[in-house]
Formats: sequence, structure tokens, C-alpha cells
Amino acid sequence: MRTAQHLQSMVIQAAMAQPKDLPKFWRASTTPHQKLDARLIHWDLINRFTSGTADGADLWDWMETGFTYSQLMRLLAEDGTEFTPEAMAAIADQLNTYEAIALRHARTGRVGFNATELLTARAAASVFDSLIELDRYGLAEKAAIWSTEQMEHVRRKILASTAA
Repeated sequence: MRTAQHLQSMVIQAAMAQPKDLPKFWRASTTPHQKLDARLIHWDLINRFTSGTADGADLWDWMETGFTYSQLMRLLAEDGTEFTPEAMAAIADQLNTYEAIALRHARTGRVGFNATELLTARAAASVFDSLIELDRYGLAEKAAIWSTEQMEHVRRKILASTAA
């Protein structure tokens, strides 16, 4: 099963299980099984990139995963969690690689990292592992929904620009 589909399925199941009008302290955190799945997904994507088996769908999944964790970090910070400058930089650095990697894919049809991008992706994935453990009040679910919506906007923009 594709990673984005799996994450989306997890989000839909969690959303259906919880009424939206509950106060945040009543909203469920990510389950231990979901946390394990989340950790496996982002490391699996990195392995696909480094093994040469990644395709365009994996690129989109990897980007969406990064947006999700970036949003989760923002939501946790708004809720009072403090992060080290290194953790914040690791995620920002990964987001800053997206354009170059996507352009390389558009130019060559291949999905992969150069050495610097690989180090950046691994550093960000290590932060992701910590972030998912900090989830509370359904913030990871909220971040995943936001990320899915943002990626849909990006896809529409790209399709519109290629059709023009």
C-alpha cells in the first residue's frame, strides 16, 4: 500500500472515531501502533530514495510527510513545547530541499538524494521520530489533515502550470 494512502487511511479512521467538538484535552493522542507506522513510513521512504526504487509517488509522499511533521512541530510549539534550534533547523533544511529534488525528478525522471540531501533527510527523520512521540490532543492528526490539503493545492498548481 502506498505510504500516503496508508497515512490518509489512518487519519480518516482517527477522525471518524472522534467528535470534532471535543476540547483538546479530550482528543486522543496517536496510538503506539500509529507511532510505529509513522516512524517506519518516513524511514522507508528514505530507503527507497537511497536504493533507487523511489518513484514520483514516493517523492510526493516524502514531501507530504515532511509538511506533516513541520506542521506538527508548529502545533506543538503553539501548545507550549520548546524545541532546540537544531531540531527546527533539521526540518526547515528538509523543506528547503524539496524544490531542488522535485526539479531534478522533473528533469531526469529519477527520485533520489545527493549526499547533502541524504544527510538532511536523515537528520529530519530523526526529529520526526521525536515529534511523533510528543503528539497529544490529536495534533498529529490535525497536522496530517493540513498537510494533505496543502499537497492537494500544490498538485493542482503544478497540473495547471504544466497544462498552460
